[in-house]
Amino acid sequence: LLSLHQLHCAHVQQGNNRKCQKMQCSKGTHRLFLGFLLGIYFDRTSKLIATMNDAVAPSLHNSMSSSSRSRQSILSKRIITVFGTESSGSTFLATTLGIASGAFPLNGTYVTLPTDRNNNPGRTIVEQTVARRARSTDGEIEIQHISLPWGFWGTKRRNCKLSEGTISVDAFVPEPCFRFDYQSTWKHRLEAKAPAGCREEAHISEKNNGTTITGKKWTCGTNNCGQGDNDGYALYPRRFFVNVTAHIEWYLQRGVDITAVLSVRDKSVTLTGKVKNHCPDQAISRLEEERALTIMSNSLRNYGRPGRFKESGIPHDNSNKEERVVSVSYETLMAMGESYLFDIYRTLGINSTFVPEFKDGNEKYVRAQS
Repeated sequence: LLSLHQLHCAHVQQGNNRKCQKMQCSKGTHRLFLGFLLGIYFDRTSKLIATMNDAVAPSLHNSMSSSSRSRQSILSKRIITVFGTESSGSTFLATTLGIASGAFPLNGTYVTLPTDRNNNPGRTIVEQTVARRARSTDGEIEIQHISLPWGFWGTKRRNCKLSEGTISVDAFVPEPCFRFDYQSTWKHRLEAKAPAGCREEAHISEKNNGTTITGKKWTCGTNNCGQGDNDGYALYPRRFFVNVTAHIEWYLQRGVDITAVLSVRDKSVTLTGKVKNHCPDQAISRLEEERALTIMSNSLRNYGRPGRFKESGIPHDNSNKEERVVSVSYETLMAMGESYLFDIYRTLGINSTFVPEFKDGNEKYVRAQS
């Protein structure tokens, strides 16, 4: 542009050198001339860009549509749910699987806690373990972590006091569709509607609950389906058990490839940890633990490796089903380390060489008991 302006000036100089000098000093004329040339440049450039957009628009649209569908999907293609009694080592196992599968960052992730009743923003923390669930950015795999029971009544003593009322639900639904029932009346929560995928993909709706539409069974996964402004949400109590067998079947009905991993640990150790960290009443803690083990045992009978119980005479119903339940021994994991861990990876279809730091948590409980 500068060269063209100089040529224009040279042309004027041939007629009137004084006039050219005056023009060079005139800012208005200079800007007008540059604006004229820029207008031609941008007009031609925009036409070129428009032509290029027309050429790539179909493929770009398809790519964006595919990406958008992937982002909007609330159901992961593959889910591994780690179950265990409280203090069974399930957090360690879920976090290890989360890192190995790529669903959870090695150094943890920033998490902003939910707003409170008065809509005050929650603080942002670094979550170092898979507390509830972790999902890969592409939605390919999700690691869920569910202790039996799961949740907290606010204090350990309230956990004990309200133990008899702890219900069992059929499924731990996708995060966008999950809501605590005590939060379902908060004004700012009511303004946040459930994503359409909760109805279209997860088939959660009070209106259709318990029905089958075009071959798809609609169930909320819990005893309390959201109504009105809560439609599309499954409402959960503060503390609950999850029926492992029903949880598997809920996701299978929605086309998800799911496996439940049972974290099993010495009962005396888990009971000691449970009394210390979750419910100080030993009798109630023992009852909750037995209930959890019964749920886990039933799932192993229903979806454990086919033929596992064939010679034992134990009643089972997995002869014609694919293996969906895998049990993992905490003690074996601590004793054998990576060789046992890599076998778990292979069983779950995880291609990884990640090895966590193995620190036997039983030692502190054994010392306390001796």
